Amino acid sequence: MLALITLAARLAMAHAARRMAQASALFAASVVFAIIALIGFAAALWIWLAHLLGPIGAALLVGAAGLVLALICGLLARIRLRTASPLQSPAAQTLLAELKAHNAEASLFSLIGPALAAALLGMFLGGKPKE
Repeated sequence: MLALITLAARLAMAHAARRMAQASALFAASVVFAIIALIGFAAALWIWLAHLLGPIGAALLVGAAGLVLALICGLLARIRLRTASPLQSPAAQTLLAELKAHNAEASLFSLIGPALAAALLGMFLGGKPKE
């Protein structure tokens, strides 16, 4: 029975991994095609502006627009990275303090028991199937 459950879990994980790999490859391809499309749109904009402003003015305008967009994206990314972690909230700090107090009171068996149970389960469920 355990072998059947283990086999089902392995098949489910293999299917999930394959599905994630395929989705990642398709996402990467969509990013490549989006970059190609943006380059094409920038070239078309430059050609159109070259008729209005001349080639130098068109290049300067397209370059300036790209620079402004890059700066905006960079600043948004920086702001996103600097946001506070959820672990720094007062509720999370209270929870961490309670966990530390509970761990200080924990007995040796309450710490080793789950590790021992996990090791035994790993021995029984993680072995190679007999042929």
